[in-house]
Amino acid sequence: MTVPVIEPIVLNFFGIEIALVQADRDEISFQFGPHLTGISRHPDQLRVEFSRTPGKGAPGDFLVRRSDGTPLLRRTFRGWGNLPPAVPPFAALQDRFCLAQAVVLAKGGATVALIGGPYSEQANVGAALAQRSWEFASGRLLVLDRRTGHALPYLAPLEARGPTAARLRGAGLPEGMWRTVTSPIGGEVLQVRPECLGPTVPVRARLAPPALVRLCRSVDEEVRLKPGEFTAQTWPAGSAGLLAGAPTHCLYLPGVSGAEEAAGLIDHAMTKEKDESCLDVPAMPSAHRAGLTASLPI
Repeated sequence: MTVPVIEPIVLNFFGIEIALVQADRDEISFQFGPHLTGISRHPDQLRVEFSRTPGKGAPGDFLVRRSDGTPLLRRTFRGWGNLPPAVPPFAALQDRFCLAQAVVLAKGGATVALIGGPYSEQANVGAALAQRSWEFASGRLLVLDRRTGHALPYLAPLEARGPTAARLRGAGLPEGMWRTVTSPIGGEVLQVRPECLGPTVPVRARLAPPALVRLCRSVDEEVRLKPGEFTAQTWPAGSAGLLAGAPTHCLYLPGVSGAEEAAGLIDHAMTKEKDESCLDVPAMPSAHRAGLTASLPI
């Protein structure tokens, strides 16, 4: 009896081809759809071989090999949101990339990385920025080229919890572009493809070094964006210096409201010429507050 040969699933990240063995194509399409490419025999291709199909049964291992079969590392697969992720196998490429957990968008020559905790408003603020012609570069990770400082597209889904997830669902999400999963630390997580919230950058784009915006809970009802010093947590250890010169801001949000106003402040600060005599004029009146826009582009 002839055993059918199953071709690996091939993806392209930053010009690096990654071939996945024993991975579910539907799952990979949801997680990394824009990065999928055709069957290839690129000589510098890396292979990621899973011991069992991810997401089906108990966690397994994955083995990374060079195209000539040389093994590079073996790790336990702990989910797609683990840092560093299994795909691409950053642990085998740590001398080339720096990672930070963030939702990343770009517009013109500007790049912004929204940094926040699991229950922050990253997804809603990102969607509101998309309404202002910003393009998603990543729903999950800021990826920096350690040689050039460029931000690179990593078009994985955004994740939202609690009221943020409820607002996204209420805005209307197309079928097949979202799913609900259970977090390893408990609770439900809404995963949303960035394409259903707004435009995305080309997968081979090279983006400007980012400005960092940390989302904070406001103690009052005012939405504020202020310069503020903080250090973003990065991987691998010792790579934080790549962001040492990045502009840093703190965005203060009152609960789950204010995403549209926050997007206006970010858009104004990152892309507009400022009047030096009136630096603190907001792009939108502070009296207007809302969460996500009423409808999302599809």
